Amino acid sequence: MKSWLLKTLFLFNFAILCCLGCSLFGGGESKIQRAESYDLSAPAQWKQKSAKGDSDRAYQLPSGNTVSVTSVCDRTKDASLKVLTRQILIGTRNVKVIEEQDLLIPEGSGLFTSIKASSEGTPFYLGIAVVKKLDCVFDFSLVSQKPMNKEEQKDFLRFVKSIQYGTH
Repeated sequence: MKSWLLKTLFLFNFAILCCLGCSLFGGGESKIQRAESYDLSAPAQWKQKSAKGDSDRAYQLPSGNTVSVTSVCDRTKDASLKVLTRQILIGTRNVKVIEEQDLLIPEGSGLFTSIKASSEGTPFYLGIAVVKKLDCVFDFSLVSQKPMNKEEQKDFLRFVKSIQYGTH
């Protein structure tokens, strides 16, 4: 039980660190500007948690996996989605891309990447979606100890595509 708890805490903290990728490598300014007033439609079975660190939002899934969302504005909008995804993975070892797909985002662009990797010897699976809308970049992370459940991955992608920011 303790081993499972430690791994879960590690993976949750890793998700938060992953979401810092855009903010850490987006420029030299000391104050991070977050997106204000954006909406997302999370599946009903996802339990919203207190966001820690630089994450805007965090969710616990019924499987025990975690999802986190981070926004950064006016700092990294010129970088490509692939570069922004790679920045999130800095410090991660044995990265193997399982899947990569462009996402159709209204009034924006997005990239989803499914990855198997390890950190400090602990293997994990990560679904990363990087979305650019207006002057902001949104990092979405789905972290799991096991290969991604296809239904959970579909819910995650619907969640990412549900983003409403800067639309009237």
